[in-house]
Amino acid sequence: MDNLRICKVKNGYVKYLNSIDSRVLHNKDRRPYVGIVLTIGTHQYFVPMESPKPNHQNVKSNVHIMWIEGGKYGLLGFNNMIPAKPHHLVEFDIEKETDTTYKELLRNQLAFLRAHKTDICEHAQKTYDKVTVEKVPFFIKICCDFNLLEQEYTKYYVKTTMNS
Repeated sequence: MDNLRICKVKNGYVKYLNSIDSRVLHNKDRRPYVGIVLTIGTHQYFVPMESPKPNHQNVKSNVHIMWIEGGKYGLLGFNNMIPAKPHHLVEFDIEKETDTTYKELLRNQLAFLRAHKTDICEHAQKTYDKVTVEKVPFFIKICCDFNLLEQEYTKYYVKTTMNS
């Protein structure tokens, strides 16, 4: 995570993973979900960001989410992180964003994320471990099935690169 950047995930890949685990979020038409990429074990994971919303006030702080600047700039949803190879991602160019309010939000999010890289990696690892190692029922219920997605995402990568 040395060169922290904001990315989005290709639609076909998101649809494929959602067909395997319905907890995988779909891209939105107007604004696909964007996030950051980090490494957990031997896998790269895409961690989605959410813009601030009124319903976030009801979300309790836990290891599976990280408030970005106390929620002012949204949150990182570690429960919704998905394994992703560079082939599945598209770097998001903030400067090409035409909505100035959204552009400013992304700049603020990125500044916060770069300043808190270590804490972000720790949150991701803890969430991952709660699902895959400790098998905590609450986390299994709210998180993507990381083990299953890790088994499947390589198949998708091989299939799409062979058809390229």
